[in-house]
Amino acid sequence: MAVVDLSNLVEDLRRELATRVAGRRRGHRLGMVLEAGNAAGGSFARALDREAAAAGIAVDRREVTGADPEATLLALDALVVDPTVDGVVVMQPVSSLSPAAIAAHLPASKDVEAITPTARAQAADGLHRGTPVAEACLAVLEHLGIDCARSRILIVGHGPSGGRPITQRLLAAGAQVCVVQQDIAGVVPVPPYDVLVTAVGQAGVIPPEVVLPGATVLDVGTAFVEGRLVGDVGPEAAARAARVTPVPGGVGRITAICALLSLTELEGRVPGPVASWSLLEAAARVLAPRDPAGGAAVTAITGALGAALDGLCRLRGSPQAIAESGGLAARLLLAADRDRDAFGAYQRAVRAGDPETIATARAAALAVPGEIAAALGELVERLAVLQTSPALDLDRTLALQVTEAARSAVLRLQREFASQEG
Repeated sequence: MAVVDLSNLVEDLRRELATRVAGRRRGHRLGMVLEAGNAAGGSFARALDREAAAAGIAVDRREVTGADPEATLLALDALVVDPTVDGVVVMQPVSSLSPAAIAAHLPASKDVEAITPTARAQAADGLHRGTPVAEACLAVLEHLGIDCARSRILIVGHGPSGGRPITQRLLAAGAQVCVVQQDIAGVVPVPPYDVLVTAVGQAGVIPPEVVLPGATVLDVGTAFVEGRLVGDVGPEAAARAARVTPVPGGVGRITAICALLSLTELEGRVPGPVASWSLLEAAARVLAPRDPAGGAAVTAITGALGAALDGLCRLRGSPQAIAESGGLAARLLLAADRDRDAFGAYQRAVRAGDPETIATARAAALAVPGEIAAALGELVERLAVLQTSPALDLDRTLALQVTEAARSAVLRLQREFASQEG
């Protein structure tokens, strides 16, 4: 078994990055959001800090507790609306928010990691780089002289920030890809392959018998054991391979540079829809807990308006106004979740038949719609005074009507629920 030396590849990529940074009149600036206690994310953040400092790229890091979803969203929105920040990375894993919520608040024009639907679509069409970890895998394979179009590749792990985007990128490169999403030890026999890519994130999770003699192994998944960074492939399994990338100092090292290379390519990209203004999620979800049909209708309408409104507001709105609206959207999203939870708790209490529990749950279920209606009322006021061009004024008018209808519907649902016997 030979441990792959990636030093030459690192230096080549650093030279490419330095050339791009030197060719720009205004310096690049990277925004980061990192939750406290995120060991894996902290390790990647430190790698980005080192590579960014070496390349002359400024970093604006926002650290959050992880216990407050709204604080995490507001930290993300602050970086998104800052005109001096060229791209944003949210360090995974994130405990306070779902990947969908993060993607809803991040425009493709600042999406360093290609996690938004717009960025993914552009990457699939060859118009945008894929995720940094997927680009790092491609760079390592090319460095090792492996032709993806002629290779059989087995990927173990299918997480949203690891195995899944790696799989999509390798398929686009023409590789024959086989994926084992979990429990590789139970796969018998192991499919034939030339390259094994592990992206599980559990120390030593790959059994030795899975590693075929003579194979190349890219150990992508990492975990911390007693304060030490280790990979998915333990020493016994690695010994069976012809060559294996090290942990630390392997694919993760390349990933940090690939993230910064992606940062240098974001300028001029179309933002795409963002929840802080287009409210693609918020306007739909405020109705969804108790009126699924209405929620679906709002999704269809706001989806058609989102991109135009977002682009308009980011061109014409001040950073402070955009940030305030981002905070409003965050409150709407979180209030919709609380409404769904409260109404679900009330339904469970009714089934259980405990009068005291029913009364408490009913009071909670009655309270949240008023909070949602108030936030929607504030949004109506913002949309009413929004300055638009003649070509986009119809979009603004329709968005205003949808938001007013959502507010009326929430108040109606609250009144109907209050009139029902507890």
